[in-house]
Amino acid sequence: MGLWTDYPGLRFYWADIQVAAKAHQLDPLLVAAVVLQESGANADGFRHERHFWNRYLKHRPEWTSLNPRRVSSSYGLMQIMFPVAVERGYPKDKSPEGLFVPEVGLEFGVRHLRWVMDRIDAKYPQVAGQERLRASLASYNGGFQGPDALRPDNRAYADSVLRRYATLQTETVIP
Repeated sequence: MGLWTDYPGLRFYWADIQVAAKAHQLDPLLVAAVVLQESGANADGFRHERHFWNRYLKHRPEWTSLNPRRVSSSYGLMQIMFPVAVERGYPKDKSPEGLFVPEVGLEFGVRHLRWVMDRIDAKYPQVAGQERLRASLASYNGGFQGPDALRPDNRAYADSVLRRYATLQTETVIP
């Protein structure tokens, strides 16, 4: 048994993962590890982030005319949130549910991961590469916060992704 056999969706979306990762100069196995962590490789992954609306959106005029549940939820393989996808170029006038489309959700999830990694790399060049990666993954999970993102819940998330990544690096890719 292994991640490729335990999560058949991973094999199914592998070509799409490779395309999105290559477009943003990321290791496809890292992207696959995030996909496993976020959605278990299920393109219909959905999670309502119930506090996100109250904390970040309800007082911002550009969001008040939209359905709070739809805009404060995570969608698809990489569980990208609609406002984050919009920040990375997803059209605001499109449905958040468009992020369920594997190629679309992967594009904007990978685009956001690349954005976070670039910010961490630029701001903290003195931090060792593996720790910058850990901080990047923690920020992907909990919002861009640099090393402050390594609070216990985000650190556990990042460490879980890194374990999956290490496992995927040792397994034979099953197309």
